[in-house]
Amino acid sequence: MRRFFLSTGILALVAGNIFAQEEQVADSVLLSEVAAYAPYKKYQAGAKIESVSIEQVQIAQSGGLDQLLSRFAPIYLKSNAGGLSTIRLRGTAPDHTSVNFGGININSLTLGHSDFSSVPVYLFDGFDLQYGSSSAVNGSGSIGGAIYLGLNNNWTNGSNVKATISQGSFGEQLYGTKAYWGNGKFESVTRLYYFMLKNDFPFTNPDNNKNYIQRGAMIENMGLIQELNYKFGDKEWFKSALWLEHDWHQIQLLMDEVASGNTTPETLDNKNIRFWSEYENNKHPIQYKAGLGYVKDMQLYNANQDAQIGTNRLIAELEAKQDFSVTLGYKAGARYTYIKPDVYAYDKDVIDHEQQADLYLSGFYSPWNKLKLTMNLRQQVVTRFDVPFTPSVGAEYRLYLTENSVTKATGSIARSYRVPTFNDRYWPIVGNPDLKPEDGMNYELGTQYSYCSAKFRTELKLNAFLLNVKNWIEWAPASGDWKPFNKSQVISNGFEFSSNIEATLTLVQLNFRINYSFNPTKIKDDQNPDLIGRQVLYVPKHMSNAFLNIHYRNWGLFADGNYTGKRLANYVGNIFNPNGDVLNDYFLLNCGLSRKQMVNKHLFTLILTSNNIMDKAYYNQPGYAMWGRSFRITLSTDLNFSKN
Repeated sequence: MRRFFLSTGILALVAGNIFAQEEQVADSVLLSEVAAYAPYKKYQAGAKIESVSIEQVQIAQSGGLDQLLSRFAPIYLKSNAGGLSTIRLRGTAPDHTSVNFGGININSLTLGHSDFSSVPVYLFDGFDLQYGSSSAVNGSGSIGGAIYLGLNNNWTNGSNVKATISQGSFGEQLYGTKAYWGNGKFESVTRLYYFMLKNDFPFTNPDNNKNYIQRGAMIENMGLIQELNYKFGDKEWFKSALWLEHDWHQIQLLMDEVASGNTTPETLDNKNIRFWSEYENNKHPIQYKAGLGYVKDMQLYNANQDAQIGTNRLIAELEAKQDFSVTLGYKAGARYTYIKPDVYAYDKDVIDHEQQADLYLSGFYSPWNKLKLTMNLRQQVVTRFDVPFTPSVGAEYRLYLTENSVTKATGSIARSYRVPTFNDRYWPIVGNPDLKPEDGMNYELGTQYSYCSAKFRTELKLNAFLLNVKNWIEWAPASGDWKPFNKSQVISNGFEFSSNIEATLTLVQLNFRINYSFNPTKIKDDQNPDLIGRQVLYVPKHMSNAFLNIHYRNWGLFADGNYTGKRLANYVGNIFNPNGDVLNDYFLLNCGLSRKQMVNKHLFTLILTSNNIMDKAYYNQPGYAMWGRSFRITLSTDLNFSKN
């Protein structure tokens, strides 16, 4: 087992204010769903923002964020079984979705994106998903959407210890603990986890129809989040969070390489330090907060210490806000980032450091009870680079309201952008410092119906969207090398439907959810005329999933299924398929059983899970095997000694 020293420190997480004005648009219906993402909705009327349910987070707590999203959200992730998974939100590229931890976007500054398989579900309390552009709020990179990693602050009075042990097929192991201690004002929260997967699963190679055991795909991840929080009063507090992460995996061997038996797997080793601290004061009419963060990312390929690829970031942010009334308010802020790359290949005479500064202004206004309007403005300044001005506007209108239901219409227009990565601009010989920022316009219309009674709740949503991205950056062959170019214009459009039904029938609680996405993402313009009109790679037109959860007394039964449509893997295949390789569609079915038991005031939970119970053979990349049927048993304890 690889050893990992977990040190402690001071850090902080962004705390949002619950939006009292949301009552103006009747978001109090289905309050348990809305409360989590209300801080994001306050200044983004018309935006589609959803939370992953607590039950779904508990079911998927043993895996990475990729497994959670692919099972319970209409989002495609290009992945293999060996520790690499990248998102394709609404047909956009992996570096078009920001992943936010407090005031930090954790995406790599050299590669531009995150590996979702290395973001552990266990460490976090909740996950909010924003569909569609949000650069005016989140800055560079939020063209397709944003993911918010959530930590709850309980202000523990006493102590509380949670522990989880999970064992699964193919050598899967998870060990985790969360320790809370506080006196009602001071709170310390320590979250630790260790995950290992041998990945020695069986598969059949379709080229020769022979059976093999996968090798060269082992994963070992471990991490810590340490929170130190202090509450001066009901309206004044300091919060901090330190996230240490060490992720190691073998780069999965292709099926043909496994069959040959003579290929040695390569490895990737990532170490990350992420720190965010924040002071917030809401005692005065003008409320304010100040944040400070630090990020150190480092990657080693094949344990080669002479080929380090890393960056260091220092982040400072100031923000003030004021609500003149429940119908009118604003917030304004400034953000500064200092970046020092630590990449073996960069020439320090070309790039030694980079500075970024953001100014932003947001506001909401309800001219009358049924209507809410919001506006966001952002201007970023980057060393030696021109960044566009980024506005967005949104609206929500309450069409119909009764004692138990509300029907709303929503709409938004948002500009978005992405500053090219350090590798895009500064990699020796092939880097292109003259690249333009990717520039997107997002248009969204939606309708939502919510109903809530004592025993029945439902929510139906339908969203149509159009995203036009110009100056799309791709690495393409040129003069014998691969180089980045602003070579494409991409149109992503379609619609998404979601349904959530919750019912209580005497001793039975039922939750049924459905998601469906239709997303034909096309290349509108390209330097290669043969690509115009073709579907973007690894973007399925059709995706859907369903989730059923039934509780009876202390027993729970759940099942979920997800369908992924056909995807184009490349534009030029082989003599048998000259127009490109197409990955077949597939449907995966998972199910499980849970049992909860209270002993005094301590909770014990046992979960038995079977994934891909139909043992479906499927592929997310050509030549890479994926898991068949698997099983997992998880035991969790919640030892509560708090006085809350």
